[in-house]
Amino acid sequence: MKKRAISILLTTAMTISLFTGCGGAEKAAEAPQAEKEPAAQESEGEQTQPEADSQTAAESVKVTFWNSFTGADGDMLTDLVNRYNEENTDGITVEMDISADFDSQLSTAFAAGTGPTMILSSSAYRFTYGDYMQDISDVFEKTNLDKTDFIQSYLDYCSEGDTLYFVPFQIVGYYMYWNKDLFTAAGLDPETPPSTWDEWAEYAQKLTDESKNVYGSGISYDYAYQIAHIMQRFGGLAVTGESGNWKANFEGNSGYAKFLNMYQTMVQNGDNPLEADTDSMASAGQIGMTVGGPWVTAGLDTAGVNYGIGLIPTGDAGDMNSVEVLGFSVTTAASDAEKAAAYKFIEWWNTENAEGSSPALEWSVANGFPAYTYSVQEKDAYKASAKLSAMSAANPDAPTDFIVDSSFPGTNAVIADVIPEMINSVAFGSSSVEDALAKAQEAADKITANY
Repeated sequence: MKKRAISILLTTAMTISLFTGCGGAEKAAEAPQAEKEPAAQESEGEQTQPEADSQTAAESVKVTFWNSFTGADGDMLTDLVNRYNEENTDGITVEMDISADFDSQLSTAFAAGTGPTMILSSSAYRFTYGDYMQDISDVFEKTNLDKTDFIQSYLDYCSEGDTLYFVPFQIVGYYMYWNKDLFTAAGLDPETPPSTWDEWAEYAQKLTDESKNVYGSGISYDYAYQIAHIMQRFGGLAVTGESGNWKANFEGNSGYAKFLNMYQTMVQNGDNPLEADTDSMASAGQIGMTVGGPWVTAGLDTAGVNYGIGLIPTGDAGDMNSVEVLGFSVTTAASDAEKAAAYKFIEWWNTENAEGSSPALEWSVANGFPAYTYSVQEKDAYKASAKLSAMSAANPDAPTDFIVDSSFPGTNAVIADVIPEMINSVAFGSSSVEDALAKAQEAADKITANY
């Protein structure tokens, strides 16, 4: 799954999931606002809770399941859904619809008072489509799923207050990658990457070799999600507060200023290329260190690059585990029986078979995304992957908010309308760092005023 594919879904739903194309990740982008007329259903007081054990083989129930996983991971998802349909004895059929136009399809259906039983999307969709999503907090009561096995910070990301909108499916974080052969050539220990950003800048200078077109640092001016993950380590969240009292934190942010000055200096010194696609340069062996999502490994593996993977260096903002969480959600179009059937599928996805495997484990190992449960992380097949082990080394109790408070609905606007202009003005020298932050503050203030 490439970063461009991720950016598309992010820009089509609520904020980054970071996630069409192959089903990707970064916060879901702000979706087109259709007139919201929730599907007809019983009033809150009249609703009855679905009984997960009430479904019998004699009762045939169809679960319509929509998502945007159109790539190779979509093929795997199709195989797993087919397996469920063949294996389950509950009379349940999951009918999946994968669409590159998922967001438009969803908004149109909801506006017409219809929709699928279940969706798979960025948890940020709760901001745009929350009126069409059921509270699924009782999934742990109605199934055999163990809530304590789920990493709480990821469940929190899928919730608003006491309302759980999603059960986690995939965790999308960003990580540090370094070229071990370039480290060796520069006299650096190939097994010891930088642990601070001061070391990053120092190593970048040593790794750079102009005669070989090698740059020590690979930070792209055209990759807002990468920039956001890095600058957050320096200066914390760009938007904090709570509904009705959101505060943008660009101007006067010494951490953001430190990051921009470091980036500008590396560009001016020739230690960081002024290029848009640093991922391709990393795969070509021209980048010593970079930051990206799990999909970066595909290019590096294909090119045969000898690389390491680890957590992004910490900065003045302290420990954090900024991620995007994709998950299963049950819509208001689902009847009680359909909701119970969807619960059955979600339970199956996270349940071990006689061999100790599960669809959740298979998905993580095959696609290279870290697990959201402790039990999967403890499996031998999972721990055998150096990549997954490195990705799972983050403190599970560290804050998972990505660039803004996870309850702020305007993430995509900050990512798309504030950060690119800020980094571009610094990269190409049209603004000083102070002016860039002041303009970013002004733009962000206009966004927060909308919420």
